[in-house]
Amino acid sequence: MFDKIIHNTSQIIISNIDKIKLTLAAIISEGSILIEDFPGSGKTTFAKAVTQNLGLDFKRIQFTSDLLPSDILGFNIFSDGKLNFQEGPIFTNIVLADELNRGSPKSQSAFLEAMEEKNVSIDGNSYKLPEPFFVIATQNPMDSAGTSSLPDSQLDRFMISFSLSSLSETDKIKMLKSNNELNGKNSQKIEWSEVIQRKKNLTIKDEIYKYVLEIEQTIKSLDQKIYVSARCLKQIVDLAKGWAIINEKDYVTHQDIKDTLPFILRHRIKFLDQEDKQKFIIDQILQKININ
Repeated sequence: MFDKIIHNTSQIIISNIDKIKLTLAAIISEGSILIEDFPGSGKTTFAKAVTQNLGLDFKRIQFTSDLLPSDILGFNIFSDGKLNFQEGPIFTNIVLADELNRGSPKSQSAFLEAMEEKNVSIDGNSYKLPEPFFVIATQNPMDSAGTSSLPDSQLDRFMISFSLSSLSETDKIKMLKSNNELNGKNSQKIEWSEVIQRKKNLTIKDEIYKYVLEIEQTIKSLDQKIYVSARCLKQIVDLAKGWAIINEKDYVTHQDIKDTLPFILRHRIKFLDQEDKQKFIIDQILQKININ
């Protein structure tokens, strides 16, 4: 199901197959994604390339300092003698929140309910978002001018975060020669009901759940400011399921947890530089747990 999507996307996004697979695993797991990198590194192109190859409805919101919550969620308008709700761009399957940290805290918070409960509230009324619903957000953490840092409550709602892989000289030449465009012609419609059924049929033994709890205890023993919420624990399990499906397996292993954990904890660790985080997670957490 996913081989064609991975192939099509990799024709546009060079040398990032691992990030493409990781993004698909997160989407299968119904988790939101945060892409952090330098300006011009291809964050927006990456998000568009992945989503156009899923066959799902997609909308982009460019965050600016004057963006209002109503510009995102929608608003009520009085017409024909009654209030009518006008849906905002968040009413889609995948919404790209481009440069999320350039929006005000008020506009950023418009996503909180949507990311957690898959619905929004306007003037006391609750509106269900389409299924499935995901957020792919981009931000440039290196440029603080005109930005507002995302609060912990919002960061915790993102299942994974990552930066795009650096290109080798050969890859850069391939990228420059590439004429692939974001035209959606090769999009592969995902059968969402089939995805749900595959997740239900996955085998996950109790030892995997116990392993996740051991990870939590190991993190707590480090006496570092790493907060692992109940939501985060669930995300670890859910992403491992998605990773297993992407790799054509019908069961979850310890290795699935190991492969995906660095991307779950990456935006939850704040006392290290980005390049040091993966080594820290492997050396100080994963390698300290013995697997029988």
